[in-house]
Amino acid sequence: MTDFLQSVLRNAGIAAVAIAVGISGCVKTESIEQPPPFEHRELDACLAYVVDQSGSFNQIWENGGYDLFLRISDQFFVDSMGGETKLVIAQLSGKSAVNVVLFEGRPTDLRNRFQSPEDLARFLKEKSDPSGSQVFEATRRVTDYVMAMPDVTEQTKLMTVFFSDMVDTEHDAGERSAVGHRMLSSLTKYRELGGALAMYYVSPQETPRWRRICAEAGFERGRFVIESTLVENPVLPTFN
Repeated sequence: MTDFLQSVLRNAGIAAVAIAVGISGCVKTESIEQPPPFEHRELDACLAYVVDQSGSFNQIWENGGYDLFLRISDQFFVDSMGGETKLVIAQLSGKSAVNVVLFEGRPTDLRNRFQSPEDLARFLKEKSDPSGSQVFEATRRVTDYVMAMPDVTEQTKLMTVFFSDMVDTEHDAGERSAVGHRMLSSLTKYRELGGALAMYYVSPQETPRWRRICAEAGFERGRFVIESTLVENPVLPTFN
């Protein structure tokens, strides 16, 4: 066989292999169905608490706020029994609103974590900073956190309950205005997801402001309640 013929056959063989490889690369491979390694359960309801432990509110919390906290918790446990539920606990007190959320878990997780009401009260006090309350920023961070939870869906019942006089202690008027606009945007998205709000022990001077904020965020009557410190028997949420 001549050198020329050997060269032609060798090149033809290389081309055939290349074509075969190219064709095999275009063949669709069947993916293997495997069960997901992580369990995912969509929530029926999520209750978020935002507790103010600043100096201006601490006495109110100890003299009645904590009892109201327990009453709402009991109602939530009864109304949502048998469903997939979670609790979120956050704080308002402190010069910084970075570490707002303190706990996320199911009701059983809360009972296992805190053996008594006193344990929970002690935990909240240890995490608090009585120097002030970044209310606007903390409100934004809590609602954003709840909306970003992977097990929250459009069908999840959302309720965020504040125990605070709702007095924001940011002294810079420009910064407070900017944070307020960001908070309003988050509240609007939270409302569009079906979220509801309850605010208890609000300062009488702050009550008109927060009613106006809720109206601007689009909350309709029956989807929010704002009760000042003057209200003797506040309206409690239901979770049916």
